[in-house]
Amino acid sequence: MRRYPYLSEASLDPNDPHRTTKFNDYYFAISDPIGERQSVFIDGNSLPKRFRSLQPGSLIRIGETGFGTGLTFIVACINFLNEASRNARLQWISTEQYPLRTGDLIQSIKALPLTTDMKQLAEELIGDWPDPVPTCHRRFFGDGRIILDLHFNDSTSVINDLSGTIDAWCLDGFAPERNPEIWEPALFKAIAEKSHQETTFSTFTSARKVRDGLTSAGFKVEKVPGFAKKRERIEGKFTGNRTVKPWTPTSSIQSKHSIAIIGAGLAGAWTAYAFARRRIPVVVFERETPAVAASGNPQGITYAKLSIEATPNGLLQMQSLAHLKNWFQIFSADNWNQSGVVLLAKNDKERLHQKKLIEALPSTYPLVQSITQREASILAELPLAYGGSFLPDAGWLNPRGCVWELLDHPLITVIPYRHVRQVKRIEAMSLLEFEGHTLGFHQHLYDAVIWANALEAQKHVPMPLSLKPIRGQITYVQSGNYPKIPICGDAYVAPQSHGLMTCGATYTPNSENLTPILQDDLTNIDTINSLVAKPIWNHGHVTGNRVSIRTATPDYMPVIGQVAESEIWKSLLEELKYDATFQPTQPLPYIRGHYVLAGLGSRGTLTAPIAAELLVSQILGEVLPVSESIRDALSPDRFFRRRLVRGLT
Repeated sequence: MRRYPYLSEASLDPNDPHRTTKFNDYYFAISDPIGERQSVFIDGNSLPKRFRSLQPGSLIRIGETGFGTGLTFIVACINFLNEASRNARLQWISTEQYPLRTGDLIQSIKALPLTTDMKQLAEELIGDWPDPVPTCHRRFFGDGRIILDLHFNDSTSVINDLSGTIDAWCLDGFAPERNPEIWEPALFKAIAEKSHQETTFSTFTSARKVRDGLTSAGFKVEKVPGFAKKRERIEGKFTGNRTVKPWTPTSSIQSKHSIAIIGAGLAGAWTAYAFARRRIPVVVFERETPAVAASGNPQGITYAKLSIEATPNGLLQMQSLAHLKNWFQIFSADNWNQSGVVLLAKNDKERLHQKKLIEALPSTYPLVQSITQREASILAELPLAYGGSFLPDAGWLNPRGCVWELLDHPLITVIPYRHVRQVKRIEAMSLLEFEGHTLGFHQHLYDAVIWANALEAQKHVPMPLSLKPIRGQITYVQSGNYPKIPICGDAYVAPQSHGLMTCGATYTPNSENLTPILQDDLTNIDTINSLVAKPIWNHGHVTGNRVSIRTATPDYMPVIGQVAESEIWKSLLEELKYDATFQPTQPLPYIRGHYVLAGLGSRGTLTAPIAAELLVSQILGEVLPVSESIRDALSPDRFFRRRLVRGLT
C-alpha cells in the first residue's frame, strides 16, 4: 500500500536558535551566516552573474536540499532582485523533512543580522509559513517574480520524482557525518537526472562520499577554498547525459507569447489568475458570461475526500487542502468562509474507513479529526444523527463570486459571448474562429490555447479525453434552521447566505438535461433530513433550485496538461498492443501551444487552484508543484494510452 510521507518537526536547542538538537548541528556558519550563504551557495553557483544575464521574461530554476531557516533562499532572492532584469523570474525548489515550527522560525530569523530588505522578505516568509503537511507548498514573493516550492518531505524522494529540470543546485542539509542519510548515492543520482549540461552545484562540504557520489552521478567536481575556518569545499557542473523522459512534455513558451484561455469558470479563472500573478497577460473567452455554468452555483463546499492509500488523487487533494489558508486569502468574506466541514459517518463501514484514514494520514498536522455525534452537533449548532470527522481547514465558497474576483485583474481581458467554432494550426500558432451572439464571426491568433471549457474541450482536442457529463440539481431552502458550518453525508447542506441555504446535489451521470425536476428537490430534502436527528425541512421550505452540468472522468481525476500528437503516437506506440510496459526511447511529440484543464468534477472548488498552477508551470517551463507521478496520472493522454494498450484506436 502506498503510504503518505513521513514528516517530523525540527527541534531547536532552547539555548541557541540556530542549532538543531536532531542532528546536533548548526543550520549555518555561526561566525557569519549571511556571508557563508553568499560565498558557498550564491557565488559558488555564479548566481549574481547568471541573474544579470537573464533576458526579460526568462526563468532560472534553483534546487536546494535542506531549507532549514530559509536563509539561503532569502539571500538568493535579494541577489536576484538586485541583479536581474525587472521581468526575469526565479523559481526556488527546496526540500525539508524536519520543518521548523512557526515560533521557532521567528526566533531563529530574529537572531540573524539581516538587512532591511532581508527582514521584509523574512517577514513575508513567516507570514506564509506552511503547516507541517508533507506536500509541496507553493508561495509567491517579489510581486510574483519569485516562486518558492517548499517540499516538506525527504530530499531523495522529492527529487527522484520531481517534474522538471534544475539549473543550479545548493546542496545543504547538515554535515555528512551528522546527517548521513541525505548524502547517499540515491540522492546524487536523482539530482543528476534532473540536471542538464549547464547545471551547476555548490556545497559547503568536501567529504569523500559526497565527492565520489557526485562524480559517479556525472558531475565534474572541483575542490575550492572553504568558507571561514573550513579548509575546502566542492562545487562543479553536470557533464553526464541528460535523462530522457519520453512521456513528459518538454516544450514551453515565454511570457512574451500571446495566451488564450477558453472558458471562464473556476478552471479558466484560476488559470488566468496564475498567469496574472506572474505578471503575464492573458485573454479569456467565454461563450456566455463568466461562471454561468457549473461554476455559477451560489455555494460550493470545499473539502477533501482523502483516501487511506496515498493515491495521486488523494495526494492532490491533500496538497490542495493545505493551500486553502494561504491562497484563498484573496477572496472577500462574502465569497470564502474557512469554517471547517463535518463529514458524517452513518454506519460501521464508514466509521471504520474514517478511523483508518486518520491513522494513515501524517500525524504532524490534523487534516482530519474524529468527532462524536455530540461534538458534530455542537459544531453544526444542529442536532445531527451521527458523528464522523471534521476537516478544520475546509469551508464553503461562492463559486460565481470567486470567479469574478479572480478575473478582476488588469492583466486579464475577458471577452464574453464568444463561442469557439473551430481552431486551425498555422505553423506554431493557433487561429481561433469564434461565433458571437450579435456580431458574427471573429478570428484571433494565439501562441498558446488552453481549453478550460469543460465538456466542449473534447470537441477541439484531437484525442479522447473521456470526459463525461454529470447532472446535478441543488435546492434553495428558506427556513429558521441552518447549520453553522457545512455538513456532508449522502448530500450536503450549507450554512445560510443572504437568507437562503443550498443543499444537494443530485447525481445523474451522462445527462445534460438542464430542466429542473421537482422530484430532485424532494430527494434533496429527504437526504439532508437523514443527516439530522429528526426531520427539520420539508418541501414547503423550498424556494428554488439550480441545475448545472459538471464534467468528470472515469477515474475521477482531472485532465491537465499539453495535448499529445495522437496520430503520431499511434505509430510510435504500436508496441503497447503487445507489451503494456513498453517505454519509447525518445520524447514523444505534443501539439505546440495546445493545453487542456477539464474534468475537475465534484472537488473542483478545492483542486482548481493547484491544477491551474500545474498547468501554468508546464506551459512556462517551471518545475511543477506536483511530482512526475502525479503529472502522469493527470495527463490528458492517459486514456489514449490505455486505449492503445487495449488495442483500440
